[in-house]
Amino acid sequence: MAGFASKNGRKNFDWGLPAGRGFLTPAALFLFFLGAVVLSCFFAITPLAFAGGFADLEGHWAAGEIQKAVAEGYLKGYPDGTFRPDRAVTRAEFVTLVNAAFHVKSTQGARVLFKDVKPEDWFAREVQAALEAGYAQGYPDGSFRPQKAVTRQEAACLLARLLRLEGRESLGFADAGKIESWARPAVAALVSKGILGGYPDGTFRPTRSITRAEAAVMVGRARGGQEITPVSVYLVVKEEIVNIRSGPGTGYPLLGQVRAGDVLRARARSSSNWYEVEFQGKRGWIAGWLVQVYEAPPPSRDEPSTLEVKVGREPGRLVVTLSVNREAACKWEEKENPRRLTVTVPGVTVVRSPLEIDVREAGLKQVVTRFPEGEAGAAEVELLFEENPLPVFYQVETPAAGELRVVIPYQILQAEAALEGETFLIALRGTAPLAYRAFTLRSPQRLVFDFSGFVLHPALLGWKREANFPEPGEARLGQYQPDVVRLVVEAAGGASFTAEPRAGARELLIRIRISGLAGRRVVLDPGHGGRDPGAIGPSGIREKDVNLAIALLAAEALREQGLEVVLTRDGDQEVELRERADKANASQAEVFVSIHANSASNAAVGGTGTYTYAPPDTTPGPEREARLYLARLLQEELVRALGLRDAGIFEANFAVLRYTAMPAALVEVAFLSNPAEEQLLANPEFQRQAAAAIARGIVRFLTE
Repeated sequence: MAGFASKNGRKNFDWGLPAGRGFLTPAALFLFFLGAVVLSCFFAITPLAFAGGFADLEGHWAAGEIQKAVAEGYLKGYPDGTFRPDRAVTRAEFVTLVNAAFHVKSTQGARVLFKDVKPEDWFAREVQAALEAGYAQGYPDGSFRPQKAVTRQEAACLLARLLRLEGRESLGFADAGKIESWARPAVAALVSKGILGGYPDGTFRPTRSITRAEAAVMVGRARGGQEITPVSVYLVVKEEIVNIRSGPGTGYPLLGQVRAGDVLRARARSSSNWYEVEFQGKRGWIAGWLVQVYEAPPPSRDEPSTLEVKVGREPGRLVVTLSVNREAACKWEEKENPRRLTVTVPGVTVVRSPLEIDVREAGLKQVVTRFPEGEAGAAEVELLFEENPLPVFYQVETPAAGELRVVIPYQILQAEAALEGETFLIALRGTAPLAYRAFTLRSPQRLVFDFSGFVLHPALLGWKREANFPEPGEARLGQYQPDVVRLVVEAAGGASFTAEPRAGARELLIRIRISGLAGRRVVLDPGHGGRDPGAIGPSGIREKDVNLAIALLAAEALREQGLEVVLTRDGDQEVELRERADKANASQAEVFVSIHANSASNAAVGGTGTYTYAPPDTTPGPEREARLYLARLLQEELVRALGLRDAGIFEANFAVLRYTAMPAALVEVAFLSNPAEEQLLANPEFQRQAAAAIARGIVRFLTE
C-alpha cells in the first residue's frame, strides 16, 4: 500500500491528513479538486459546473427539464461540459437533490446517524436534513446505505413522503404487479399528478435504478412548475397562529409559527400565492391568504415579548435553550408522575417555535410549550423525561438575561452482570447509542471498553462485579475522563467478546468468553482487486493476485487454530477503502491486518515493512500501544521467516487503518518492483511462509 515511491500511479494512495494539521500536497490538492467535482453533480458547491448546453444532452428527451433545473440553481453538471444523464443516482445523491430543490435543511447539524454515515461524510448533513423532514429513513440493520442506487419505486416513496402525497387508484402499467405494496400508494400519487410516468412499452420498471435525467425530471415536475416572482413587500399575519414552512405548500416541513400582528418581510411570491419570508435567519414560506400585504412598512406596534425554544446537540450532551427577547425572571420546578421539569416564563405573548418538539434522546421524551389558564402573559415550557432505571440528571444554566439552558449529558444509567455457563454477560443501558472502542491491556490481561461522550450516573460510580470465568477476576465501571466511561474486565489468559446492540443501540449486551483462540475473530484484508491491480512487477505479476493468495493461506492457518477469519474479499472483487474498514468494524473483530506488496521506482530497493496508524495527539495511549505492538509482532515474524531486509515499522494515515476501530496494521511483504522479490512473491512456497508469519504475529498478539 505505502511505498518509497509512487508505484507508477497504480496504487490506491490515501493522502488524508489529520484534522487541523499539515498542508495539502499537490496530489492532495488534485484529489480534493476531484472530490469537489464528484459532489458538484447535484448541488452548487463549485463554480466549475456548467449551467446549460451540455455536450451530451443534444436531442435528449429530458434536455429541457434538466436545463430548467440548472437555471433554477439546484442542479449542476460536470466540469467537462457533460451532464451524464443515464448515470444511476445513489441514495445520498437523491436526498441531496431533493433537499436542494425544496430547500430542506438540517437544524441540528451532522451527527453519527447510521453505522455507514459519519459526521465527516460529505452527505451526512443532507441525510440528517432528510431525516428531520421525515421523508427518508434507514434500514432495520442500522444502515442508510448512502452509496446504494435508488430504484424508481424507492425514489417515488421518498418524494411522496416529502410532499405528503398518497394515491389509491389502480396502476395501468404492464408490470404493475412488480411494484411492491409499500411503494404502490406513492407511485399512484405521483403518476396521477404527472410527476412520474412509465416507458413507451407500457412498463414502469419499479426496480430499475433511476437515472440523473429521470431524477431531474421527476423533481422538477414535483416542484409544480411554480413561477417564483421577486417582490419586496411587508406582510402582517391575520390569523391567531400561522405556520411557516420550508417550501411553498402545506406538504413542506414545518419551520415554526408566527402569531396575529407579526410583521414579516417578503422577498418572493409563488404562482400558488405563497410568500418567501425571512424567518429566524432562514428562508421560509407563508400562505398568502393568511396575511395582509403592504407595499411599505405597516404601522408600527409595540414589539411583543417572544419566546423561542430550541433543542440542540453538543458533543456528549443535549441542550434545551429558552430565549426571550427581553429580560424575564424564569422559574423552574421538577415534578413527578410523570417526571418533568417545568419552566415558567413570565410576560410572553408570542411563541416562535413549535409548541411540541419530539426529542426521544438523552432521556428526554418531549418538550411542550403552552399558555396555562389563569396565568395571563406567562408561558410554560415542560420537559418530559422518559422512564429509565435511574432518573437522568441535568443542569439548569442562566447564561444571560432572557436565556435559560437545560443541559442533559448522555448517560449510562444501568449496568448488570451475570455468569451463564462459561460466558460472562454484561448488559449496559444508556440515553444515546452506545458506540464504543474496545482494546486489550496487558500485565495483567484485561479487556477495555471506552464509551466516549458519556457520563456515568452517580449511582453507578464504583460499580464492580466478580468475573470468575473460570479464573478469578472482576468487571468494573468508572468515569475514566470527564466525557469517557470505561468498562474494564479482568481476563487472565485472554478473552474474546461479542457485543449485541439493542433498543436502537441504546442497550448493549456484551458476551465475554475465556476460551483461548476458539471463536475469536480477526479480519484479513487482501489489498486491491477487481479493476485495481495494485502494483505490477517487471514480468507482469499483479499485486492483487499475490495479496489474495497470501491472505487465503493465512486465513487457513488461523482457522486451523480455532480463530474465525473475515476476509474483505475472497476473490477478484473491487472493494472501496472505507468499505473494507466498515466491514471490519461491523464484524466486531479483535485484529485487522491488510496484506500488500510494495513497489518503488528504484528496482534495487527491497525488503519487508509494516505500517500502522496511531498518532499520539488523536489516539488514546492504550490503543496506540496496542496498534504499535501488533505492528511490531507482524514485522518480527515476517522478517524472521522471509529473511528479507528489515525495512522497518512506519506510521501512515491510510484509510484502512484510520477508520478501523480495532488494532490494525498493514504489511508490505516484499517489493514487486524488485525482480528477485517479484519472483519470490509469485512462488507458492514463499506465499505460504509469509502467510504463516502473519498468522503467528496475530496469534502472538492475541495470546501474549
